[in-house]
Amino acid sequence: MNIGNFSEIVTAVASVVMALSVVIAAIQLRISRENWVTENKRLKKQAAIDAAKIYIDNKRPETDLMLQFVNNACHINSRIIQDIEKFHVPQLPVALLDDVRGCVEFYDRDAVGGLGENDGLITGLNPKHIIQLRWLMIDYLNTLETVLVYWWQGTANEALLEHEFSFLRSESDSARPVRHLVEAFGENNFPAINAFLKAGARRQAPEPEFH
Repeated sequence: MNIGNFSEIVTAVASVVMALSVVIAAIQLRISRENWVTENKRLKKQAAIDAAKIYIDNKRPETDLMLQFVNNACHINSRIIQDIEKFHVPQLPVALLDDVRGCVEFYDRDAVGGLGENDGLITGLNPKHIIQLRWLMIDYLNTLETVLVYWWQGTANEALLEHEFSFLRSESDSARPVRHLVEAFGENNFPAINAFLKAGARRQAPEPEFH
């Protein structure tokens, strides 16, 4: 065999092998990237589920009563919640008596008996009651902030969380108290909630991506 032809064959084979190596490397890179994207989606979906579970696990009956109190109070006078945030004992109308009793009795059943009414106002309300109400508000906001940080930082499936917490972006009674609480306790103190509410004001929550 001619040495020149042999060299050409070796060069050609080497070129083919190199080309195949490049193709194989590209395929492996594409597969690796697809696997990474799939795993990232799975992890984000799981993170969204974990975040929602935090909210569910920390939601108690007294939380619902507190939100009802905030909603009803803000219908009457938005300054009521601002006073409670400052640890002031506000003059509350008797229309809120059942809401206050419902919140207080979870922590001090004996204190409920001291609540009454006179001239259209609740009587017997003291700083201890206000501290209990305020703690319920702060506890709820802290839980919600913890959950929505997943959405805010993009570490969970955003569409899934927006779907699960779309009630916060509605005009219903379930959304109104949260907006009042964030306003009273400070938007800067709850940046994730604030960002979520403001994003909802600009656009509708998309359908979640389940795959």
